[in-house]
Amino acid sequence: ARNANDASRHVRAACQRRLKSNRTLFPNANGAATTNGESATTAAPTRARVYSSLDAAIEARLSTTRRMPGDQFLSYEAARDMVLRATVPANNVPPSSSIPPTQPSEDEPIVFRHDPRLQWPSLQYYTREQVETFFRDVCTSQIPVCYLHAADGWPADAWAASVIKDVLKPGHFKMLSGSHHFHADPDSVEGVASEIVEFLEEQKL
Repeated sequence: ARNANDASRHVRAACQRRLKSNRTLFPNANGAATTNGESATTAAPTRARVYSSLDAAIEARLSTTRRMPGDQFLSYEAARDMVLRATVPANNVPPSSSIPPTQPSEDEPIVFRHDPRLQWPSLQYYTREQVETFFRDVCTSQIPVCYLHAADGWPADAWAASVIKDVLKPGHFKMLSGSHHFHADPDSVEGVASEIVEFLEEQKL
């Protein structure tokens, strides 16, 4: 949840990032075609960072987690699975998401294939009052809610903990060991899966 007084600043930052990034994503703007005949809107981004090997990309993914707030962590095994799913060989970047990517090998240069626009600042951040309204609507609609929280996941302040318990009122609430990706880490995935199965059985789903 964000401070409502910061709304204009967030919108301005989002617009500025889009204007800057569009020059990278679409270097041949205004309908011009690329050298291989593809349109500017389907051509792959031209400045994707190249990692020298699979291990280099995995280390970058682990490093990102270490910079996150709190005491978050990610296992090597989970990071490897994520990187394998999200990368392609640097010399084989598909021009369109409709083309199946080629699985990278251990020691060839690779790039992440996700759309860089996913990392842009959002045009909309919700205030605490808006978040409370969403939670209250979910609660009053009597939708079954399963809330699993990782002990070393993204830090939740006293307000967040309070509205989850007193406004959202999840019917199935558990604090589990693990971090943000506790559903993917080998040491915690079994506990997460067990709680989800228990929730589904409670709801007779």
